[in-house]
Amino acid sequence: MRSSAGSERLPYKDQVLEVEPTGIEAVGDEQRHGSPRDLFGLWFSANAEIATWMVGVFITSLYGTDLRGAVAGIVLGNVLGFALLGALAILGPRLGVPQMVASRLAFGTNGNVAPAALSFLAGVGWFAINTVFGAYALQSIVGANYFVALAIMLVLQIAIAVYGYNMIHAFERWSAVLLAAGFVLLGIATLPHAAWSGGFNVHAPIALGGATAGFIFATALAFSYATGWIPCAADYARYLPGASDARKVWWYSFAGCALPCIALQIMGAATVTATHVDLNTSNPTAAIAQLLGSGVVAKLVLATIVLGTLTANCMNLYSGALAALVAFRVRLPRASVALVVGLIGALIAVGGGHPDTTAEAYTNFLLLLSYWASPWAAVVLVDMLRNGVSRDPERSPSWSSGVLAWLLGLIASLPFWNQALYQGFVARAYPQLGDVSYYVGFIVAAAAAYVFSLRRGHLDADARGGELRSAAND
Repeated sequence: MRSSAGSERLPYKDQVLEVEPTGIEAVGDEQRHGSPRDLFGLWFSANAEIATWMVGVFITSLYGTDLRGAVAGIVLGNVLGFALLGALAILGPRLGVPQMVASRLAFGTNGNVAPAALSFLAGVGWFAINTVFGAYALQSIVGANYFVALAIMLVLQIAIAVYGYNMIHAFERWSAVLLAAGFVLLGIATLPHAAWSGGFNVHAPIALGGATAGFIFATALAFSYATGWIPCAADYARYLPGASDARKVWWYSFAGCALPCIALQIMGAATVTATHVDLNTSNPTAAIAQLLGSGVVAKLVLATIVLGTLTANCMNLYSGALAALVAFRVRLPRASVALVVGLIGALIAVGGGHPDTTAEAYTNFLLLLSYWASPWAAVVLVDMLRNGVSRDPERSPSWSSGVLAWLLGLIASLPFWNQALYQGFVARAYPQLGDVSYYVGFIVAAAAAYVFSLRRGHLDADARGGELRSAAND
């Protein structure tokens, strides 16, 4: 796009129909635009999707959690997880870089490679999972073959992600109202039929530890879903003016995520008590079909699911591409990397046409996310609080003590892991604890990072004192 004189290219700034030229470098002041309130619509749309709803479905159907315990766990897990996301989003306007570049401040340029690679894998995984759910919904609407529906979803999602930041913000903003309306219909159909007084379901496939464990698992799944977004918290705030109010950045990010997640996950949990869906024989949209039938309302809700898949996955692709650029240090255009990430996710999604494996794979994936992301977020948060946010990530050392703090958090959490892929010895001995590994990992990593920062502060003070004494002697 050119100016009226036809000789100079206009800055990308707020141009929507232009491919974003910025990669992982800092956004210049001349490109800054927008307001913190823009973050509410963006995060609302990203989370008003079927994958969010399915978290609630799995809490009650797989773990047997009673509905009241599910609601309490859902609220707690989302509040804790998205409070962290809001805090890290503040780095966006302050530094003007993606989240995984900002992470270099706490981990160092080389130490940050592993978290960035894991963030890339998380983006690919989320993209694949959400595409599967969206393809199920589109298949139910148009009656197409699963792979035809999958192909349609892939093309739309990749196109939005390739355009980049401004296109994503515009698409999310306009989608928010439609998504809210569609899921209100689902809530009206679901909540009146829910068994609010029902007890713990001991016959659920993974009914371990009773009602207490069910509540803890509910908290774990809700928190794990939130941690899926934390490694890209700053990605969608980095074009905001550097002087943006940090409190507003936190609040709009937190509220935009927490409100739809709490509402939809409660709806998902309530749907199971209302319809008694058997996820071993049904795809994720079967619950909606049982509840709403095949009429106009059902079609509208399924269309909402398709739209929600697009809003979430364009962001998964965008952030996955940014994380890949950080992790693998390739000098390729961001749009090209987004395309590659989308193709990788597409290959994974091809295997999603088997409903009997989708539920277990999804819950295992959610829990795995918290194992690395929770202690990572703790280290980044402590670094923010101790050292501020005015430093240049490009001037970070190769390695930082944050790497050790992160590893200590991961190791400390291992005995508490509790899922199909691995169960720690504490989890085996005390099944009533559910999965508290994310708490343990976060606390240990935060404590270690704080101690290391104190030690580093003492060393820096000693070094400065030595320099002063040397100068005085001279």
